[in-house]
Amino acid sequence: MGNSEAINNDLLISASQHNDALDTEGLEHIFRWASDMVADGEDARVKLARERRVRRQVLEVVQKAREQKVLKEANDELAYLQRRVIALLQKMQEVTEENSLLRQITISQYYALDRIPVLEGEIKKLRGMDYEREAAVAERRYLMDALAKLKADRDFLDELLTAAEEENARVARLLSEARAEIAELKERKWWHGFYRIFRP
Repeated sequence: MGNSEAINNDLLISASQHNDALDTEGLEHIFRWASDMVADGEDARVKLARERRVRRQVLEVVQKAREQKVLKEANDELAYLQRRVIALLQKMQEVTEENSLLRQITISQYYALDRIPVLEGEIKKLRGMDYEREAAVAERRYLMDALAKLKADRDFLDELLTAAEEENARVARLLSEARAEIAELKERKWWHGFYRIFRP
């Protein structure tokens, strides 16, 4: 009985240790089934040893199954966390790019705002140039009108010159005819004197 009690104590201690490591609730029917399988016609010590071995094997199988389950859950959780990390890194990259773009836009706006006084000065200068351009256009219009008048005067003078040339040509022709008539008259007068001298 002493050995049996020692074996029982060892079995209880081992079971207690396993119960501390694992939750064995719901496994008592497995233990009872294993005990029934080895209970027929054997010595109590052999029975207890085999029962202890079977219990240990069952607990190891259960522990291994639970460890695999925990490992699978841990792997699933790790994969989920990795996906979350990748998504967060992508989001961080997008936010970084957006911040860089916003920084560039801010710098561009700063330089644009800094150029406003210069642009205002250029606008004033352009307005002055527009005024000068309008004055130049008005002066050009006045000069074009004067040029048109000069062209009209030139055309009138050309017509007068043409008329004067025609008149000069006519006068020259009349003068030539008059000279011819005078020469003819002189010639007639000369022959007329000889005619008087030699007339019988």
